[in-house]
Amino acid sequence: MAQPSRQADIVFVGAGSAGLSGAVRAGELGLKAVVLEKLGSCGGDTLIAAGFWLAGGTRFQRALGIEDSADGLYRYLMEYSSYRCRPDLIRVLADRAAPNLEWLESQGLTFQADVHAHGTTSVRRVHQNVGMGPQYVKVMKERAEQLGAEILLKTGAKELILEGDRVAGVVAETAAGDTIDIRARGVGLTAGGFGKNDEWVGEHLPFKSRYTMVCAGWARGDGVRMARQAGADIADLDACIAYKAEMPDTAGLSMRSFYLLLARDYVVVNQLGERFMDESIWNAHFAHALNVQPNATAYAVLDETMRTANPFYDFAKEVESGRVKKAGTFAELARAAGLPADAFAATLDRYNAGAREGQDREFGKAAGLLRPLENPPYYAVELVPLILNTVGGPRIDARARVLGPGGAPVPGLYAAGNNTAGFYDSYPSTGMGLQMSSIFGQVAAEHLKQTL
Repeated sequence: MAQPSRQADIVFVGAGSAGLSGAVRAGELGLKAVVLEKLGSCGGDTLIAAGFWLAGGTRFQRALGIEDSADGLYRYLMEYSSYRCRPDLIRVLADRAAPNLEWLESQGLTFQADVHAHGTTSVRRVHQNVGMGPQYVKVMKERAEQLGAEILLKTGAKELILEGDRVAGVVAETAAGDTIDIRARGVGLTAGGFGKNDEWVGEHLPFKSRYTMVCAGWARGDGVRMARQAGADIADLDACIAYKAEMPDTAGLSMRSFYLLLARDYVVVNQLGERFMDESIWNAHFAHALNVQPNATAYAVLDETMRTANPFYDFAKEVESGRVKKAGTFAELARAAGLPADAFAATLDRYNAGAREGQDREFGKAAGLLRPLENPPYYAVELVPLILNTVGGPRIDARARVLGPGGAPVPGLYAAGNNTAGFYDSYPSTGMGLQMSSIFGQVAAEHLKQTL
């Protein structure tokens, strides 16, 4: 059944970070925005985000005596990607990152005073908003509605309305099966990644063997699909947010996940019973190192002292179910985990000797993170690469316009967030996703306003 058609200046397909920020900015500019969200609530993967924001040259940094700038952030992101990211997009991101925190504050979001260093840099430039992702979603949804945005929940975008080569709106479908034609001067694709589209993940991602994908189940690639409908140039579908490791067959982040992500003193061995890296390396590098091991599988090994010091999780349920192995000796633990006992014991003996000396002669792990495993029982936690979501899609320009294969903009079509190309080689730092999605959602609204 068809509902009456609607008219808007801009339609955002997805009510996550990009769509909500874009709708707020559209309202500030006097534009009528409609936001489509196929779920019953706003947020998408932003609801499980920690609320981190990457920015250089902020007032929070200055208050702490941290010397940084937009140029410093730009250089870090470009060098991290070996200059494979799009310089024009990263330039906009770096230049607008600090002002964006102030813009978010003006909308009602608050930030903690401390600033953290993540990624491969020692510069502290990761900020965190109070209340993490859920509070960001709440503030932006309320603000968007205050400014006149119409947010249609349980209403998903089915296809674009095309008039010649121009995008003229969206055909949406409600949960009841009703269709709605929404005519608009611009459409912003802000639907996130395709991490739960098994066919696309299997076709494109370099993680072919084993991995755990923890993005929301609705991440099916709607934005990429509709960009293809308009003839967009699609790129970077092999890029993803690989972020350390988790146990296999894990549906979502848990308290155990945070222990595995944050702790850096445990030992990791592959299925040969051998270490293969400094376990404290940056989370994205950890995931990629793990991915090239036999069956993309490893085991985090810890003793009772490490377990009891863990503020997040005690592994009791996993031990009871057999998902975490527990034993009184290294040889017994190796047998329980199916690892070669002699190689495993030799690896841990070498590690313990180095830990007692305060020197990792194999991989150079910092002395302060070396903890000898001496207090049984011992535990082995099976690990596979953890992927938060995918990050490829249509190519866009610095004004968030979707580009065709020849480089010309597709009239009326914009994109922002994880369904765009050009921002990632691998994951450079926490705080990247919320920042680039919020900024480019706003950029889309700003450019549309300029064309009217």
